[in-house]
Amino acid sequence: MPPKKKEIDLKNLDLTHIYTPEEIEHINNHLKTRINFENGRLLPIPQSPIANEAVVHEISRQLGNWNVETGQNGIVTTSQGGYNFSVKGQSKIRAPHIAFIPENIYNSLSKTQLLTFFGQPFTPIFVTEVVNVSKEAILNEVDIRFKNDYFATGTSVKLGWLIDPRNHMIWTYEKDDDENVTRQKRKWEDLDGGNILPGFTLDIEFVEKIISQKYDEDELLIEEVKENEDKESEHQTSEKDLGLI
Repeated sequence: MPPKKKEIDLKNLDLTHIYTPEEIEHINNHLKTRINFENGRLLPIPQSPIANEAVVHEISRQLGNWNVETGQNGIVTTSQGGYNFSVKGQSKIRAPHIAFIPENIYNSLSKTQLLTFFGQPFTPIFVTEVVNVSKEAILNEVDIRFKNDYFATGTSVKLGWLIDPRNHMIWTYEKDDDENVTRQKRKWEDLDGGNILPGFTLDIEFVEKIISQKYDEDELLIEEVKENEDKESEHQTSEKDLGLI
């Protein structure tokens, strides 16, 4: 007789435990919000300031309009749309701030692929991240995510944008037919989707309107320090609740 499986305590999930795909599905089916996992481990998901989320919405709105108006009939997803960026056999569930899947890829997906993270992994052809990269360490972290996850060998991603609206900075990532990835810093101006998103141009003026509200720089700095302190406190509280400290 096989040993009885240990029941999962949904109120005290273990950040250090490696869950099986069946356990991950069980957890997500019984919680009100979907949990992100990487190689079976729980991933904490930070919340975004409202201006960042507004920029994400604006970019997805423009992309969605282009998708309909040009008859692409693809799918636009935002930060709750997860994809399995499997790299070297390791499952990495990632949810880019904005992503686009062509009609032919979406229509080829099975029910299992559409409704779960099981089945053959698939990825979008275009991704965007909206991040405040005022610190070099943050830029390096996001750059690694683009190159090692989104643009890993075998993924379908051909074009990526890293947009920092607060500091008016843009980087583009492109993958050629030989799987080589190049990153280029761009001016704070309209972005052309090129051959990957034919006919699409991101109107940066609408993004600018979202973050152009005047504010006191000293007040913003104080708020950033407080925000970092609050995040650290929340992280410690979460670990305490889970019995890790």
